[in-house]
Amino acid sequence: MVTSLSNYELLIQKLDGFIRKYYKNQLLRGLIYSFTALLAFFLIITLLESFAWFGPTVRSMLFYLYVFGTAIIVYSFVLIPISRLYKLGKIISHEEAARIIGLHFQSISDKLLNTLQLNQQANNSPEQADLIHASINQKSAELKPVPFTSAVDFQSNKKYLRYAAIPAFALITIIIAAPSLITDGANRLFNHTTYYKKPAPFNFEIANKSLEVVQYDDFNLQVKITGVEIPQEVYIEINKNQFKLEKENTITFNYAFRKVPKSIVFRLLADGYYSDQYNLEAFPNPVVTQFSIDLKYPSYLGKANEKLLNTGDLILPIGTLVSWNFTTENTTVFRMTFLDTIFKSSADDNQFRITRKLLRNNSYTVQTGNSYMNNRDSMNYSINVIPDMYPSIEVVQKQDSTSFKRLFF
Repeated sequence: MVTSLSNYELLIQKLDGFIRKYYKNQLLRGLIYSFTALLAFFLIITLLESFAWFGPTVRSMLFYLYVFGTAIIVYSFVLIPISRLYKLGKIISHEEAARIIGLHFQSISDKLLNTLQLNQQANNSPEQADLIHASINQKSAELKPVPFTSAVDFQSNKKYLRYAAIPAFALITIIIAAPSLITDGANRLFNHTTYYKKPAPFNFEIANKSLEVVQYDDFNLQVKITGVEIPQEVYIEINKNQFKLEKENTITFNYAFRKVPKSIVFRLLADGYYSDQYNLEAFPNPVVTQFSIDLKYPSYLGKANEKLLNTGDLILPIGTLVSWNFTTENTTVFRMTFLDTIFKSSADDNQFRITRKLLRNNSYTVQTGNSYMNNRDSMNYSINVIPDMYPSIEVVQKQDSTSFKRLFF
């Protein structure tokens, strides 16, 4: 009886070994299934996003569908076999294992199952236990040489690897040929709540060397279109207002900004695609808005002092004291250049005053500047000084045409 139990226990150990290998094989196959399904699904939704550029709503649906699908697949094909391998949850019984082994070793199928049934019968019929145990011992001895675990063939899973190779090969090919199809699509799916603008099939290129203009000057914007598709019309959007650009040729467009008063933010538009925002920077133009000249004549002339407005050319008696008062705009540096001297002044209030006594003919130039530009425009004026002379009398004699004796002085 002791011997029969030992043989039966050995039989049970071999069945338990088969069950462990059975779940290891399920785990291996589940890993292949999971890898194939998840990689194929990943490629499908990533490529769809790469070409379709879905909105946040659709991308969120695809993202959570992939997460939910991953959880189901990993649970079904990986976590369950692992739990069964460690005898967590319901595992196959010895009888079910015997049936599976019987499919591989058909010659012992009935004998193996019958041995298990006899053991159950011995437990239910104590009066016949010795006879039944003898039969169990005999059948267990006959089954002892049979390698139950060989009924599970790990090599059979190789046929499933070819299915996994298809998405793997596709992924490697895409990464080598066009990696952005994977990286860009995956990034947008991962950040599924973010709005992404679909790139245009063409590029906006600003042909101007710089986007800078002097305040109140005109600026001609030159735009070049490059890419696989060239739009027929290009627009510029300023303060949500759109204006059509003038077309020079197939790829070149321009737009004229007239008397730019300040910096302008704009973007370009064509076929529903927008460019990035650009900034046309208007540099403040240092200008003289008005000026006056105070004239203080020499006292001996008895001539009343005067004030001239916006008149730069002067004809004055010698010794006149002249004071120029300039009101400027956007000006921090002011220069007034005479033939014999230069007056330079700096101020922040756009007010400049220069005084000089005039003793000879001269000319002068007025120039303004700031931190952006210097001496862009200048004003040229002349000064004519009347010299001071002693009084004189000029006498002219004329003879009367009717009387030679009559003279006129």
